[in-house]
Amino acid sequence: MKLIEKVTLGLLLAGVVVSTGCGGDRYPTEMSLEDAPETIAEAFKDEKNPNIKSMATRATQLLKARNYTGAHGTLKQLMSLPDLTPEQRDLIAGGMMSVAENLNKAAEEGNAQAGQYLKMQSFGK
Repeated sequence: MKLIEKVTLGLLLAGVVVSTGCGGDRYPTEMSLEDAPETIAEAFKDEKNPNIKSMATRATQLLKARNYTGAHGTLKQLMSLPDLTPEQRDLIAGGMMSVAENLNKAAEEGNAQAGQYLKMQSFGK
């Protein structure tokens, strides 16, 4: 298994574990990269915590701009916040999975920025 595949698998599994907890059969909501900005924006539209609202807005902007390395980093930070609802956490995990899959594909196709980002993520664990 290539390093990039291992990193991507690790990112996907981390997102699943964080979003679902250790017990349960629930998997994150699947979403396409095209649907992710609107889906995430809708999930956080009534958010009262300004920090969470700001991070969710930033993530949707990065997704719309197709800045997937930035979006993944922001979604990862957002996922680490303790005050998310289970539904919000589920959608963020689904968004992270879509972005991670896209980054892995881009790295396999020779995108140096995506490959470097995935390598950095593997060293940060």
